[in-house]
Amino acid sequence: MLPRSFYFVRHGETDWNKNARIQGHTDIPLNETGRTQAEQAVKVLTRLPIDRIIVSNLSRAYETASIINAGLQKPLVVDEGLKERNYGAFEGKAVEEMETLKSDLVKQGLPPEENGYPCPPGGEPYAAFRERAIAAFCRNLDTYEGENILFVAHGGVYRVLRRCLFTELDHSANVQPFHFNKGDDGWLLHHLK
Repeated sequence: MLPRSFYFVRHGETDWNKNARIQGHTDIPLNETGRTQAEQAVKVLTRLPIDRIIVSNLSRAYETASIINAGLQKPLVVDEGLKERNYGAFEGKAVEEMETLKSDLVKQGLPPEENGYPCPPGGEPYAAFRERAIAAFCRNLDTYEGENILFVAHGGVYRVLRRCLFTELDHSANVQPFHFNKGDDGWLLHHLK
């Protein structure tokens, strides 16, 4: 699947994160907390052998990457394949409300996707999102072979990585740096502090 190790950071906090709203493709900017989180991540990331940053085109990820890159000074490449899943009719909804909407879709008899619930109306099917995100990782890891890459993307992209590379799932805190390390015995995930 993925050819080699890489670094990953989820974007900083937005007002919709703070208020537990689904963002998806809705282009919500960072708030002040998100900018501060990105500035704090620089302290960790400058100690790492990063050669290039690949970032989603959504402003919350791009601004996070730009703040980080003010400290790293590395080539920065935008890849739309890393943007968050399109949640269709769920975008802008509170996470709590989304749980009820998911249950309603199940009651309507819609088949669940591999993430456990049906595709939101007007949304991107989970399989298409997974394929798009993994293709973006593979494309960039191949294109920039020999370079240590930091990917800056979204929580949904992080969950795709977790579902594809590990058996257990969890969520990523905003701007928590990770090292996805591919070894001889498989993948290891390191939370960098």
